[in-house]
Amino acid sequence: MENRLASLAITAATLSLASMQSPSPASADVRTEARRYFRQGMTLVAEGELDRGIAFLQQAYDTLPHPNVLFNIARAYAEAGRFEDSIEYFERYLESDPPDRDEVRGIIDAIRERAAAQQARDEEARAAEATRDDTEAAEPAEQPGPAATPEEIAAIEDSATQIDALAEVTESDTLRQRADRLRELARSLRERNALGSAAGPSERAPAPTGGAEPTGNADTGERAGGGAQEAGLDLGGEAASDVYEERVVSASRFAQSPLDSPNSTTTVTGQDIRLTGHTNPAALLRRAAGVEVMEVAPQHYDVSIRGLNQRLSNKVLVLIDGRSVYLDFLGATFFEMLPLAVEDVERIEVIRGPASALYGADAFTGIVNLITRDPGEGPSWVSVGGGSGSTVRAATGIDGRSGGLGYRLGGGYEQTDHYELSGGPSRLDVEPFAEDANRAYAKKWFSSELRYRIGEGWVARGGVAISADSSASLQGISRLRDVQLEDGTFAQSFVTVSAPFGLTLRSFWNHLDGHAGQTQVVPGAINVVTSTLSQDVADVELEYSREVDLLVPHNAAIGVGYRFKSIRDWDWLDGDHREHHFSAYLQDIVQLADPLRLQLSVRADRHPLLDGVQISPRGSVVFRLTEGSAIRGTVGYAFRSPTFLESYLELRNPTPVRGATALGIGNHELEPERITSFEIGYSTSESDYFAVEVNAYYNLVDNQILFTDVYGFTLGDFAGGHPLAEYREELGAFPLSTLGFVNEEATFRQIGGEAGIRVFPVTGLDVYANYAVHDTAPATEDDVQGARADERRTSLHKVNVGVQYRSGFGLDASVDFHWVSGQEWVEQVLDLETGVAFRSFDLPSYSILNARVGYRLMDDHLELGVVGTNLIDPEHREHPFGQPVDRRFMGTAMVTF
Repeated sequence: MENRLASLAITAATLSLASMQSPSPASADVRTEARRYFRQGMTLVAEGELDRGIAFLQQAYDTLPHPNVLFNIARAYAEAGRFEDSIEYFERYLESDPPDRDEVRGIIDAIRERAAAQQARDEEARAAEATRDDTEAAEPAEQPGPAATPEEIAAIEDSATQIDALAEVTESDTLRQRADRLRELARSLRERNALGSAAGPSERAPAPTGGAEPTGNADTGERAGGGAQEAGLDLGGEAASDVYEERVVSASRFAQSPLDSPNSTTTVTGQDIRLTGHTNPAALLRRAAGVEVMEVAPQHYDVSIRGLNQRLSNKVLVLIDGRSVYLDFLGATFFEMLPLAVEDVERIEVIRGPASALYGADAFTGIVNLITRDPGEGPSWVSVGGGSGSTVRAATGIDGRSGGLGYRLGGGYEQTDHYELSGGPSRLDVEPFAEDANRAYAKKWFSSELRYRIGEGWVARGGVAISADSSASLQGISRLRDVQLEDGTFAQSFVTVSAPFGLTLRSFWNHLDGHAGQTQVVPGAINVVTSTLSQDVADVELEYSREVDLLVPHNAAIGVGYRFKSIRDWDWLDGDHREHHFSAYLQDIVQLADPLRLQLSVRADRHPLLDGVQISPRGSVVFRLTEGSAIRGTVGYAFRSPTFLESYLELRNPTPVRGATALGIGNHELEPERITSFEIGYSTSESDYFAVEVNAYYNLVDNQILFTDVYGFTLGDFAGGHPLAEYREELGAFPLSTLGFVNEEATFRQIGGEAGIRVFPVTGLDVYANYAVHDTAPATEDDVQGARADERRTSLHKVNVGVQYRSGFGLDASVDFHWVSGQEWVEQVLDLETGVAFRSFDLPSYSILNARVGYRLMDDHLELGVVGTNLIDPEHREHPFGQPVDRRFMGTAMVTF
């Protein structure tokens, strides 16, 4: 008991000493802060300053918990001879269900036997000391000799061998255990002889050789090992810092440092998510340089990367844990309908640049991957909030673990009203499509997920998530301005199984249904038919990866996949359709030398409407200037395949003119959009106090799919020269023209770059700033005529600046400022002769200021906050047809348990 109290006193003292001796600046980002404490702790342990090292390791764990830190604390305690504390931390480590749990249990058993043997020897020593007379005690003490002679140790080992042989004959577990204890005793005595002293507090425990895998998501392809180096056990080596090093999995489908990524990356951390207070993941993407974020209605965002944003943006592939949530039939992502809570998102990875070489069609300008915590790894929580615009939100998540099984259950409800309340029973000129004309967005959602470690190295993960009774406002194509989706359902179910020898099977199924129409219907006019639709996408992929040495180290992966797409009951198309897609990819990462890495990827996709196989290559070279800085060069190619909407459209265009309409027509012979990208970048995260990135790129974009093919009917067409030029009885109208999808003949060149810095100057303060410049123009001026020649729908300049503050007494604050320069959009308008014409719209520059103030109570288990959005520039528009974005406030409360 006295030893235990002494140990606690020493630990308390060294923790105080560590906090006093730590350099006064500390980063606000918890991961970076924890990494700094971990590095200091491991260095001190390696130098033999065990108590101070343990104090720093404990501080790292308190800052950002990670099971590998518990492992290293346990090892340090064992090396200090404090076996009771060592066993406690090893057992806490086992609660995370690590892959090396059997090995660690053996270590605990060995430590317990060692502690029992030491206690027995101590008792014998105390008994012998008590029998000495006062005279002997007064004489100078002789130096103790060896604990045992070599002959005695050999005799003990012989006895163990004989007992073990007897155990085999009698099948006695008791005798086997006794033989094992004798061998352990012989080994212990031999070690003590080598040390030249009697066993005491400095006696070393057996050096563990295992460690938990770094946290990550198996579904995204992150391959984390369980060896000593990966667990940060090399006390004097560089691998000790890996526990808190930043990792990205989206760029190459496995975990790697952002410095080694073939594309420029940005990570929106869990801390960023919590401190900003945003509940829609798309709003968080404004922080990333080069990302175009456009809010056209409350909670509906169109997102692109490095230009080419549009209504129903279709150039970015959005994933949840590596699974697509892109709406294949439409070519867009409805962030507001995703069935997840941002509280369960561990981080958001933004990959800038083409990624079809691994992900196929639709990863055109980049990837956004929402990575959730592994089931059972996070806390359980309840969150509620409400504010202006009839905003209401209530959500909960329940996490738990039982042995090798981790689970998470969640659900919630949220709603908000339009920024511009334009409908209602008092208006006679329009009729609302939705039951509540002022409700812009509403959603109920539920999710469940399991992760089970089947055996040594085998992991299975599966789940079901659904958002139901959803409504969303958005901007449609062409003259479809305000469109409302009602009674929408989006569901995703998935199963992933990974094997220890590098084989992974992934599968998911997406389903969407609902009905949509114009937000406001003009009585007596031709309006878009209210339509019910149902989409299904089933995807299966098998991947094998392996690290091999062929002259130089290789990290190779090969995969094959199949995707089934179906659309039915959608009256905007010419009928129901099904498509079968096949794919295969190959990737090899070659470590040519310690600082030089070559990454090559290529993918082949077979689309049923496209001629031949679509080949998407990508190559990158990364040169590490130092351990924490790198320069990168990348060449990539990507494509976007035509959607169901673009291929099979047959839709009457709305017009206020009674008796006339324009027909929207799909095109079965469209070519895929193509982009070729050249990029060079530099990044450094060598310091714990700042990180810097600089990127420049040049892109060539071909075959853009545009809804621009206007054909005006003539009297000859109505006389029988055109199959579509006929009176439509169901509409009571004549079509004036058709409007169809075509591939633009012009090639566009894009030139741009990003520069960003994130600084952690003083305790609790985190500052970031980034700037992006982008210009899109025809490669040859004569390629584009008319209004399209002057279109600038991507801002030339964008600036993002933000500050976060975390206090030690519970106060949190976050401020984010965004500014974009003016834009010029070319959009389609009504024309009485042809039905549709093109017109240019100027969009002035605008600024956005969002802020949050929060306070943590009850040992951080209760958090109260107030969030304000669009505080300085209310009523600005982010698209010429979008709603004026208003200022709003929301109060929140969250309890974790």
